[in-house]
Amino acid sequence: MVMTSLNDSPLTVPGNLVPAISGHHLCSGDRSRFLISDPAQRIARAAEKRTEVLRFLRDEIWTVTEVVAQLLGVGYPAAHALLKGMQRDGVLTSSPLFIASLRGARRVVLHGITAQGLAFAWPVDEQARPRRPWEAGKTNALFVPHQIEVQLARVRAERAGWTNWLPARQLMGVGLPKLPDAEAKSPEGISVGIEVEREIKTDRRYEAVIGAYVVQMKADGRWCRIDYLCPNADFARRLARVFGNLKQLRLEGKDGQAAKVGEIQQVHLDRFRFYAWDAWPAGDWVTARKNGGAVKVESVVLPGGSK
Repeated sequence: MVMTSLNDSPLTVPGNLVPAISGHHLCSGDRSRFLISDPAQRIARAAEKRTEVLRFLRDEIWTVTEVVAQLLGVGYPAAHALLKGMQRDGVLTSSPLFIASLRGARRVVLHGITAQGLAFAWPVDEQARPRRPWEAGKTNALFVPHQIEVQLARVRAERAGWTNWLPARQLMGVGLPKLPDAEAKSPEGISVGIEVEREIKTDRRYEAVIGAYVVQMKADGRWCRIDYLCPNADFARRLARVFGNLKQLRLEGKDGQAAKVGEIQQVHLDRFRFYAWDAWPAGDWVTARKNGGAVKVESVVLPGGSK
């Protein structure tokens, strides 16, 4: 991912990281072509956009211009202008951050919500949740590209009818043995943990991941399944094969206690789905098969056209 230049020009986001918009949704940038002639309507629409951004940032805390453009369905210049206005009004603050890349350090401008922004992020008749304003100095540059991908996944999911999205930062303190990158509820009402996987980890790490997730799902049913979002279909198949070839699940011990291990069963593997980025959330996925690699599962069209 190539980050923004010194003048906050657009990020070059690979095509497989840009959420697909289909059906009744307009492609990014298209909405801005339809100018609103009525001044009152223009003001109302601008207020709606600001509200949408603040509601997004009350959970995400910070973002980049490209994500805001996708969120609002507008072009980069329109998103940039909106964020500048929100910064002038004191509801956002912006700060550059340097990200390591194959081409050397690149500069990206992050836009974070302020204390004043949080005060306006909930309607006056809605109970505000405890949130901390963004502190630029506490943002780890190493995690920024990954978080941008998670935010893009959120935009795509919510366009597809998913609700109750919570990023990992809002799940801290709940006491979960493993934090997903996010959790959300599908249009069918299924609770799902979401992982954006950028690289394949060791078998030992995945044994612990499966163990933690299985224990949590058995304990309180917080999630019915875990969706892994992979860079492409080949990556998804290979990751599913890794899961299928694992011999045990592991629950790491606390305070020096020994880890507990158990045999991985197919019923455990069935709780995990592996998607190519551009196929999630409604497309085909791959599922792991014990000692047998991975099997592709084609999405099922339900009555009414949903998946």
